[in-house]
Amino acid sequence: MSAGPSRRCPACGTSDLVEFADLGDVPVCCGVHYATREEALASPLGRIVLGHCPECGYARNLAFDPAALVYDTTMDTNLHHSPAFQAFSAELVKRLADRYPLRGATVLDVGCGQGEFLRELCRVAGARGHGYDAMYAGPTGPDRSGAVFHARPAPLDADTPRFDVVTSRHWFEHLDDPYGFLVRLRELASGRPVYGYLEVPDADYDLATAGWEVIYPHVSYFAGLPLRRIVERAGWRLTATGRLFGGMFRYAEIAVNAAPGAPLTGALAGPATAPAAGDAVGPGPVGAGWFTADRPGPADRDRLLAAIAGFAGRHAAERRRWRETIDRLRADGRRPVLWGAGSRGVQFLHLADPEHRLAAVVDVNPRKWDRYLPATGHRVTAPDSLTGLGTSAVVITNPAYRSEIAAALRRRGIDAELLVA
Repeated sequence: MSAGPSRRCPACGTSDLVEFADLGDVPVCCGVHYATREEALASPLGRIVLGHCPECGYARNLAFDPAALVYDTTMDTNLHHSPAFQAFSAELVKRLADRYPLRGATVLDVGCGQGEFLRELCRVAGARGHGYDAMYAGPTGPDRSGAVFHARPAPLDADTPRFDVVTSRHWFEHLDDPYGFLVRLRELASGRPVYGYLEVPDADYDLATAGWEVIYPHVSYFAGLPLRRIVERAGWRLTATGRLFGGMFRYAEIAVNAAPGAPLTGALAGPATAPAAGDAVGPGPVGAGWFTADRPGPADRDRLLAAIAGFAGRHAAERRRWRETIDRLRADGRRPVLWGAGSRGVQFLHLADPEHRLAAVVDVNPRKWDRYLPATGHRVTAPDSLTGLGTSAVVITNPAYRSEIAAALRRRGIDAELLVA
């Protein structure tokens, strides 16, 4: 879309996108961690101007410039250092292996990250696989799990290996042309039955909260209805969709050239029953969303549009509130710190603590230790660095990790209040 002046919604194709929030300049490379503070401070900024479709609720950064962002091995967006995410991903693998007859099948994983998910899926299900990601930093070629890894984007051309299942977790929202991506995958199916699993951040959550996950690399924001619309418009059949990971993630199971119901062996998300209070809209057990399968319709769109209408004011208010909160915590001698130097943390620091008032920023990923975060230059240290620091207030930007962070603080003998931004 950014290649031309058109603002037509790529999800439903029926309406033009309408601007609703200008977040200003934010870090472009929020997954890069720099060797020096000077490099971090010189890292690029890009503008976020959000627009939405009044027909289906799809949202997008209208100011996105694909030339500004280069994906390579300097980026580290790996979430598998978190026990909570590890448990969620392992359960997802088990459910996909139970749902699809994957033994001997070939899985195409587009945006495979560091390959943990594809390796486990191949091992558990007895499948073969090809994983593509320009950020992949591990050994390329065949893996003993049955997967083959490629440190480059998926070609999606005649050289693409034949596949029976396509998976893409937290990559679809990064694409400049998500509709064209789905169309091309359908074309590559070449008339044979192919099944798919997509997973994205859920816009119902991100646009109804402070919006720390509204980051430059995320071009699109999908809730249930726009995800359903873009899947069906691209010629796929939506077989299931729902929310996962405490309502923060949205998944879609899709199929092409396959009769409804075959050869599926169960339901990933279970019966389409109403979720318990809190399961679908806020932080809860990471598996709560397994039971929230739905078929999004007008009511979902209206709820999303209400969140979009209030987003700009809510986001600005949260930026002000957290600047004031950090000031108050410092004045009270509580030495506040941030736990989590992922994309949410980077965005939070840029918007709420550019002056480095926090006493420390820590993360469990050792690749980030003693590195510096883009735009603000905050230095990341290991969680053990909090011992003896005297902090009594720990800020986190992702409530899904609250329990594991609280346990990690207790193991270190740190008595601190957890504050969820």
